Amino acid sequence: MLLLALWAGFAFGYVPYRLALAVESRRDYRDRENGDLTPDSFGLEYESVSFSAADGVELSGWWVPAAQNRGTVVLIHGLNRRRIEMIRKAPFLHGAGWNALLFDLRRHGESGGEVRGFGFYEKRDAEAAVEWARRRSSRPVVLWGVSLGGATAALAAAEDRHIAGLVCDSSFRSLPDTLRHHVGLFRRFHWSLNLVPSWPTSEIALFWIGRRGGFDPASVDVEAAAGMLGSRPCLFVCNAGDRRMPKEIAFDLQAAAGPQAQVLVVPGDSHGGAYREGTAPYERAVRNLLDQVLAAEEAMAPATAAASTSGGNAVSNGAVRASVEAGS
Repeated sequence: MLLLALWAGFAFGYVPYRLALAVESRRDYRDRENGDLTPDSFGLEYESVSFSAADGVELSGWWVPAAQNRGTVVLIHGLNRRRIEMIRKAPFLHGAGWNALLFDLRRHGESGGEVRGFGFYEKRDAEAAVEWARRRSSRPVVLWGVSLGGATAALAAAEDRHIAGLVCDSSFRSLPDTLRHHVGLFRRFHWSLNLVPSWPTSEIALFWIGRRGGFDPASVDVEAAAGMLGSRPCLFVCNAGDRRMPKEIAFDLQAAAGPQAQVLVVPGDSHGGAYREGTAPYERAVRNLLDQVLAAEEAMAPATAAASTSGGNAVSNGAVRASVEAGS
């Protein structure tokens, strides 16, 4: 009986509670790939900037302006990372004529915040970044995020129809779905975790996440958000062998988003490493999406001008559909 009680306390008490502490963590992994890089490392002029989310959380970032100013791409990093995770994408965007805004999500890097929300609160950070970018440039704004950043980008785009496009790399379907999946993965790390059943451990962890984070984990639903993107250009990216966020997720998000959405599958086993492992096809796919965004803006211009001169309301945003052929 004692052993049974100890097992139950470990599997249904200690483990889910420890998992739930992630909402309060401020751990940032050491980024060995990017070290202490800044935009200046690539010869790019930049500004250190700060702005506040709607709930008052102070956020820190870098603004990298492009001379052509075709629009702005807001780059959003993953869980336990910092803006530096996205730094190598800035030269590509700059060369394509797009401004880049990189920033640290709440409770990451140099930004403030007391808790993490796995997208629930972070979408406020993305919304604040978009608002800040719009004050600096009137051109279209696109979101490009990886892992948690990809989920955050999709959640923010679902609520703001004026976000012109989305690149969602290595996202999850929903917080409950990914927690259940990860509890299963954790069991491979140590023999003692084989004693922990995925159910009901994951459900208990979700309860504590919601309790400690002050939000409903079920509301972090990226697949539902993808279904609200309308006709805007969007690209879902994945690594073929990613065990943390299997490639099937990208296709599920594409299906939810609709026929205008595209999927890029990059050969590789890493999580969030698609840009590094498939730079050329990745950049082609993103450049195609950015071209679609600009084409949609040009198509909207006559309608907007006509509505303005007639005193009417501008028609809602629509996106030119195009096909990106990409695969593993």
